[in-house]
Amino acid sequence: MSGKTARPHRLTRDRIVAAAVDIAARGRPDGLTGRALGEELGVDRSAVWRHFADKDTLLRAVGDRLLSLAYDRVPAGLEPKPRLEALARAVVAVFVGHPYVGAAIASRTTRGPGEFAVVDMMLTALAELGLSPDDVVRYQRMLAVSVLSYAGVSASYAVLPQKVRDADERSWTREYYAVDAEQYPGIAEYATWLADVGPDLVLDTMIEAFWIAVDARIPSNTNERNGSDD
Repeated sequence: MSGKTARPHRLTRDRIVAAAVDIAARGRPDGLTGRALGEELGVDRSAVWRHFADKDTLLRAVGDRLLSLAYDRVPAGLEPKPRLEALARAVVAVFVGHPYVGAAIASRTTRGPGEFAVVDMMLTALAELGLSPDDVVRYQRMLAVSVLSYAGVSASYAVLPQKVRDADERSWTREYYAVDAEQYPGIAEYATWLADVGPDLVLDTMIEAFWIAVDARIPSNTNERNGSDD
């Protein structure tokens, strides 16, 4: 043995973000604290804040890394529609897999390369479908807000205690089945179907509705372009 002591890895923003993502994947609520990160990295907590101005800056950096993870899950070579569907499902899955950060960042802009890559993919795919520039940006924002809202709600639900989630799920076959039919006739009529609606179906329906809206605009865009060439 040479007797030399291995030099510790230099602490960087990237290492801190990677550690925060690892902690977030374990469902720990304190993953963005200096104490938790210091323990994870084997450094004093103060060292973390030499690389980030405050907790919000760190949150945005970690949230941006989640978007990068979602982007990387989208298989290469997909056509525009399956590409965007894969991206939407990946964002939801990654946010739920890192629930405390996912819930906290869903309503924010991260302003980093992960967000830029995701937005660029969305804009490019919508343009490939034949939408006008106005519709490209309008429907990109619509899809982004819809998916992030759903991902944030799903992430928030994922951090609830199991007994709370179980009670919520049972409500569809208990409280909703037991409502007064005269007072709530709609619920009484559709209670059986309400109980069959799961989160996958909700996301599927959101995507279906998005495509209905986009498809309705494509012929209009084509006619507008053709008319301008006359």
